[in-house]
Amino acid sequence: MEDFEKVSYSPVGRCIYCGGTENLGREHIIPYALGSIAVLPKASCKRCAKITGGFEQEVLRGPMWPVRVIRKLKSRTKHKDAAKTEPLMVVKDGKEQTIELPLEEYPILLPFPIFSPPAITFSSEYTNGIRLIGQATISFGPNPEDVLRKFGASQIKITPRKSYPVSFARMLAKITYSYAFAEGAINALEGDSVVLPSILGERDEIGLWVGMVDKSIKSSKGLLHRLVLIEDRKQNLLIAEVQLFADSQTPNYCVILGKLK
Repeated sequence: MEDFEKVSYSPVGRCIYCGGTENLGREHIIPYALGSIAVLPKASCKRCAKITGGFEQEVLRGPMWPVRVIRKLKSRTKHKDAAKTEPLMVVKDGKEQTIELPLEEYPILLPFPIFSPPAITFSSEYTNGIRLIGQATISFGPNPEDVLRKFGASQIKITPRKSYPVSFARMLAKITYSYAFAEGAINALEGDSVVLPSILGERDEIGLWVGMVDKSIKSSKGLLHRLVLIEDRKQNLLIAEVQLFADSQTPNYCVILGKLK
């Protein structure tokens, strides 16, 4: 568990994903757009940065964008192209009407995927992708019940936001892998981390390594994001736990990073 606003690391001098040494940029452990400034300097080549940035953007400028705006999280564009209002369908006196609400007054519902446990731990029938078994919808902004009362409505209808479960899982893998690299925990592994091919899109097997063991929804007060590394000597695995928006009762995810020496 870290205060990711205050952590700094030494330059790496090679890409932590492919090992390249040309055109290196800094790598944010938790994405900059999620409020973290903890970086690994000279740690990601342009090719790998384009790959990781691609799946991160699907999530960060997709379902998570409104939450980032209302929580005033970092944005290189200052959220200039973000929507300022959202349409809300309300049912009042049996009639439907659409109201344009300022984003800060809108009852934002952010979907978090509920995954099965990492397939490597339980399934011999795994083929590809990741198994989505449900969804936890977390409310940000005003309580929907308060919005109902404000407009004297009997019902409100909120259009579900598109979810990107594979991109989300790859982002979790990227966050935990870069954190393990920064902390030196990756050196405890036999060979390279098992999640690297999935992060880089070389193999469609993210569900082998990413999932959920504990499906309870918890809150970590005062902590925007929660990130923990565990050396599980019983299973002989390096495991990471990651919880985004941990102060808002969100799911806790598990990433298997590799086999311990």
